[in-house]
Amino acid sequence: MMYDIAIIGAGIAGASLARKASEYANTLLIEAREENNLLVATNIFSEHNKPFLTEVDYSNKSIFPLLHEKMNYMGSTDNGEVNSSEFGAPFGHIIHTEELVKKLYQTAVDKGATTKFGERVSKIENRGDYVEIINNKGESYKSKLVAIATGSSGLELQRSVGFEVPDCYQGIFTHLRGDQDVINSQLPYHYIFHINPKISTNGPFYIEKGFERVPIGFMGNSNESPASLVDKLNRILHNYQRIQPFIKNLKVDEKPVILNISKHPIKQFSRDRMVVLGEAAGLVTSFFYEGMLCGVCSADLISKICMSLLENDSSFNRNDLQRYDRELHRILIDNYNQNGTGSEYLFYNAGSHVKVLWDTYVKLINTDKQLRKEIWEAYRMPDIENYDLKGTKRAGKNLFSMLPALTKIALSGKFLRAAFM
Repeated sequence: MMYDIAIIGAGIAGASLARKASEYANTLLIEAREENNLLVATNIFSEHNKPFLTEVDYSNKSIFPLLHEKMNYMGSTDNGEVNSSEFGAPFGHIIHTEELVKKLYQTAVDKGATTKFGERVSKIENRGDYVEIINNKGESYKSKLVAIATGSSGLELQRSVGFEVPDCYQGIFTHLRGDQDVINSQLPYHYIFHINPKISTNGPFYIEKGFERVPIGFMGNSNESPASLVDKLNRILHNYQRIQPFIKNLKVDEKPVILNISKHPIKQFSRDRMVVLGEAAGLVTSFFYEGMLCGVCSADLISKICMSLLENDSSFNRNDLQRYDRELHRILIDNYNQNGTGSEYLFYNAGSHVKVLWDTYVKLINTDKQLRKEIWEAYRMPDIENYDLKGTKRAGKNLFSMLPALTKIALSGKFLRAAFM
C-alpha cells in the first residue's frame, strides 16, 4: 500500500498532523512506544494554540481539566504573580497531554488512518517516487511524504536522512499526586516558573497544577548524568524550602521521567519528500522551552500544504515543500519566538548575577501592570505572527534600570546584545 503521508512519532505534533491529514489523505502514524505506555504529561495549553488545533472540544474535562488562570514567576523570596482575572480572561487551559494525544489519533483512525504502535523506525530511504520506511522488525511502508515528529528521541534518524539536529539536553520531571481539594488549598498557581542556577544554568525549574496531579521538573546541565538528575530532584522535593508549602502532603510518583529536551530551531525543515515537525526541529519557545505551540503550529502548516500538494499531484520535492519553511519563519521563528531569545541569552548566561537579575525581574512583574498585561496577551493572542516585540524591549529597559549599579556594569554588554537579538 502507498500512503499519502507517513508520520513518525505520536506526540502532540505527530498526533495533531494525523488527525488533520486523515480528513483528506491516506495516513500512517508510527510510534515507538506501545499504545498503553504513552508518556503521561501535564502541560499548559495556551489560548494562542487554539487556531492551530480547531478539531478538539475544549470543554472536555478529561483532556482540559482546569483553566490556566494564575501563574507565579517565582523568585528566591518573592512571588511574581500574574493573575489573568486582572485582564478579564484565562491564559488558556491546563492539559493532560496524553489524553489529547489519544483523542487525536483515535479520531484519525475513525476517519481511516492507520496506526502502528510499538514499532521503532530504523531507516528511511528516499526511492525517488516514494519514501520507504523500515522498522525494527524489518517491515517496510511506502509513502509519498514522511513527517518526522519524534521529539528529541529520534535525532539520529533525522540526521541519517540529511537533516540537522537541534541542541539537546536532558531534563527530568515527576508527578506528585493528591486529592484536588488538598492541591488547591496549598497551590494557588497553575504554573510556577523559577530560575535558580543551583538547580540549572540551562533552563527553568517549573511546577504545574493538573487535576489530582502536579508535575515538577527542570532542565539539567550539560554534564549531569541521569543518576545525578534523579538525586537532585529528590533533594529538591525534600529539602528545597521555597517550594515546600506548595507540595506538602502530596505523594511522589515512584519513578521520575528523564527525557531529552530540544533548544533552537534547525536551519532547514524540509527535504525531498520529507519534513521535520515540532521539537524534532528544535521548534520550542525560547526561554521557556515549551513545545505545545510549535508542535500544533507546525502540524497545522504542513497539513494545509500537504493537502494542496496532493490536490496538484505534487512530487513533494524540496521546492514544493519550501513553503513550509517559509511559513514557519513567518509565523513562529522570525517574530513570536524572538520574544524569548533575549531573555534566554540574559538569564541563562548571567553567571554569578543570575539570582539578582531574576529577583529584580520578579519585582518588575509585581510593580509593572503593563508588563503583566503583555505576558497575558502573549498567551492569548490568536495571531502570533503579528506579535509586537516593542513590549519585550520596553521590559528589558525597565529591568536594566532597576538593577544595582555593579550588576548594571557587569551586564551592560549582554543587555545591549540582547536588545538586538
